[in-house]
Amino acid sequence: MAQLQKLESVTEVKCCPDKLYLMFTRDAPQLYKYVPKVIESVEVIGEGEIRLGTGFVWTFVPQGGSRMVSKQKITAVDNKNRSITYTVLEGDDMEGFNGFKYDLDITPKSCTTDGTSLVKWSVEYEKANEDVADPVGILKACEIVTAGMNLHLLEG
Repeated sequence: MAQLQKLESVTEVKCCPDKLYLMFTRDAPQLYKYVPKVIESVEVIGEGEIRLGTGFVWTFVPQGGSRMVSKQKITAVDNKNRSITYTVLEGDDMEGFNGFKYDLDITPKSCTTDGTSLVKWSVEYEKANEDVADPVGILKACEIVTAGMNLHLLEG
């Protein structure tokens, strides 16, 4: 029986944590504008505010990889603490895996909502077999997206 495995990455950013979180939620369909080398498109399935159960279809290119499409659903969300869990339902990122999810947490380093924050991406997965490589390129793509969005917010 395969077991759950996890990769994590923490990136320090200088932009406002609330604005960054809004980019991943309310402004998600526009992300391709800020990191076009990684994200080709984001389609939100459903209407209104991003919430538990909202679906996404992401088209992206992971670090060192080829174009991938991923259909995901938000299975946990905490807007107050800027935390989202995306569970993959189907798509290229499921190839070689029995389960796959992304967790995003944005935490201010100080008591204010402006300034330096830590962005933590966790990729939790269950390999279909031991020969499947860890999804390091996908985690790296998350880091690149975070850096690109940080840069955009600092320039804006």
